[in-house]
Amino acid sequence: MNRYILFPVLALTLTLASCDMDKNPYNAIPEDEALMTPTDFKNMSVPLYTGMRSFVGSSYFCTGPDEQSDDFNATTGAGISDLHRWDFNASLRSGDALYASCQSMIASANFIIDGYNKCDMSNKSLFTDEAMATVRNVKGEAFFTRAYFLFNLAQFFCADYDESNADEKNSGVSYRTDYYPSSDASTYPGRKTLRETYKQITDDLDSALLYVNVSGEQSSYYITIDAVKAVKARVALAMDDYPTAAELAAEVIGTGTYTLAGSADRLNQMWAGNFDTESIFKLSASKSDQLASQTGLQYLPYTSGGMPSYVPTQTAIDLYSDNDYRKSVFFTPITFQTSTGVVGNVLAFNKYPEEAYPYQATGGSYDYARFTIEPKLIRISEMYLIAAEAYAMSGDLRNASQYLNDFKAKRIAGYQTQSFSSVDRIMTEIQNERHREFIGEGMRLLDLKRWNLGVTRGTPQQEDICAMPGADYSTGLSVPAGDYHFVWPIPTHEMDTNPKMVQNSGY
Repeated sequence: MNRYILFPVLALTLTLASCDMDKNPYNAIPEDEALMTPTDFKNMSVPLYTGMRSFVGSSYFCTGPDEQSDDFNATTGAGISDLHRWDFNASLRSGDALYASCQSMIASANFIIDGYNKCDMSNKSLFTDEAMATVRNVKGEAFFTRAYFLFNLAQFFCADYDESNADEKNSGVSYRTDYYPSSDASTYPGRKTLRETYKQITDDLDSALLYVNVSGEQSSYYITIDAVKAVKARVALAMDDYPTAAELAAEVIGTGTYTLAGSADRLNQMWAGNFDTESIFKLSASKSDQLASQTGLQYLPYTSGGMPSYVPTQTAIDLYSDNDYRKSVFFTPITFQTSTGVVGNVLAFNKYPEEAYPYQATGGSYDYARFTIEPKLIRISEMYLIAAEAYAMSGDLRNASQYLNDFKAKRIAGYQTQSFSSVDRIMTEIQNERHREFIGEGMRLLDLKRWNLGVTRGTPQQEDICAMPGADYSTGLSVPAGDYHFVWPIPTHEMDTNPKMVQNSGY
């Protein structure tokens, strides 16, 4: 039976409408003919970027984890999601979408890597030196993509990496490293260990560094050498490999290519405009067919006077001093009235503004461009905070303090350099800075899991606009460290179709 590849996005499994499997389905070509020329490889890299844009800009990746954590209260206008209540099960829709997206992108990467290894490149008039540089770079992009999505599967669907659990059976991710779509369930892979999973991630990133040949630049829309190193630093921190995390983060900072925004105007331009000196790698979204999700719809009213689904807690807002540039950029005052007549006067979350750059770039009238930004996969601010944490956890308070102070000086007007006398003291401030910097980006839940901290939902700005105020599944929620919901369940569909799959504890 012939196997086909569908365009424009590779599917994890190929579902063909025709019962005659020997006929090419619409918009498909045989798999063994898909990657035969340099142009084929270049074209096949496009789904990697469109898939990353959809993923990084999605509500299930950005807002889902933040619904679950401590920074936002659900309003009466939205009700309380299962993530917000912490009572979800294997039917969790956010988990299903995130899992399927990651596995599909891994399959896309596998297709390119396999295609490269099988392609006859002996025709040097076709595969010139210049063409080979492009083809090799595409293979590097595929290695980066596979590593990035494997890492996200491990982050959400596995326990935090630790030497004490790294070799536990079925503790890691189920994945393949070849492209082999099949309806035969006996071929579906079981779960690896955490150590095996993270070794695959780090090996793939090492391979990406061998093949990616694009130098880093500010706000790159393409995978670069710096982007690979930055994600390697993120992975190393998740593995408690502090020397590697510190070295890589410091190396990316040391290029001098990326500069921290040092004013409220510059920060606002980074999120609402298109002047961004911090992004190491982000995804283009300047056309109507390139848009990410309307992430801001969770946090901002769709129409004037409307009520958002979630508002920041007062506890989260109080993390920012009045001198902190982020306070005026990340939060904006709104007024609305609930269905019961209660008037809400609160600060709304404004990191995904209604009329940001994609809205402006698409003409200022395209409705689906509202509340969207160009998704930022990794920024230099994260490198400063990774370096600070990794040096601190290595006992190097001097370097940890330097990176933390350098970062804070660009975020806070009139900041005075601080000294830190202990690892505990500086780690508290690093944790607070990660909290401030990455609010609303889906990172808070993963940080709490990594630090083995519980979730205590913050005090509401205005309790009478909140859904079920005071309830232990709403504004009064308090969850201890280690609760099994910190690890999302393997989706029901995956459990039903893969006989080797093992569900996470508690589900």
